[in-house]
Amino acid sequence: MLSSLSKDIDINRREVYRYLGYKGEAPSDEVATKVEACIEAVKEASELRGMYEAYPVSFHGDDCFSVGDIIVKSSDLARNLRGCMDAFVMGATIGVGIDRLIARAEITDMASAAIYQAVGAAYIEDYCDHVNDEIKALAEKQGLVTRPRFSPGYGDFGLEYQREIFNLLNLPKHVGVSLSESLMMTPSKSVTAIIGVASEGAPDGSHAAGTEDSTTAGAAESTAAGTAAGTHNCNSCNMTNCPFREVE
Repeated sequence: MLSSLSKDIDINRREVYRYLGYKGEAPSDEVATKVEACIEAVKEASELRGMYEAYPVSFHGDDCFSVGDIIVKSSDLARNLRGCMDAFVMGATIGVGIDRLIARAEITDMASAAIYQAVGAAYIEDYCDHVNDEIKALAEKQGLVTRPRFSPGYGDFGLEYQREIFNLLNLPKHVGVSLSESLMMTPSKSVTAIIGVASEGAPDGSHAAGTEDSTTAGAAESTAAGTAAGTHNCNSCNMTNCPFREVE
C-alpha cells in the first residue's frame, strides 16, 4: 500500500539543530536564517514516497521468528514483536533531491552541506512518523495497537535484512529506492522498518530497544548517512554513546 504523500509535513527545527550539534543553546541569527533557507530548498527539492504492507509474524524460538517470508534472528526485535500476530513492513524516502543539494554544496559551501544533511535527517524522520501514523490508524480501526518502529542496523537486527525487505516490498519499483552491495540506500535519506501490531492485552515490547511512534535516523551513522534507523527517543534508546543523544 502506498502512503499518502504530503509536502505540508513540517520539519522539526529542534531536531535539525540537534543534528547540527546545538544542545540547548540558541543559534545565531545568521545560522537560523541559513537553516530556514536550507529547509525551504530541501522541501522544494523533495519527493516524498512511502509504502507498507502487513505480514503475519511467527515465532520459532526466543530470538528467531518470521515476518512474511523474512526469517529473522534478533533478540532485540523479538522482544519488540513479542505478542504480535502481524507486522507492517515499510519503506520511505524523501527522494534524490536532497542528495543533489548536498553534492553541490560540498563543492561551494560546506556549511550549507552540513545543514542539508541535518535537515534531510529530520525530514525523513518526520515523514516516517507520518507513515507510522497511517499504520497506527489502520491498526486502531481493527482494535489493535502498534509497537515501536524498528529498522535494520539497530540493536542486533542486522543491516543485512535490508535485502530481505527490499525483495519483499520491491522498493525500487514502488518508491524508487535502490540498495547497493554495501547495503547503502539511494536516495540516502531513506528508511526501512518493521512495525508490529497486537491486541491491547498482548505482552508488549516496551522493554525492547525502541519507543512508540518515534524512530528513524537516530543512530549516529543513520542520521549522518540516512541508512539504518533505530530510535530517536533518547530516554528509551540504549545507544548511550550516540553523539546525537539528548541529555535531560
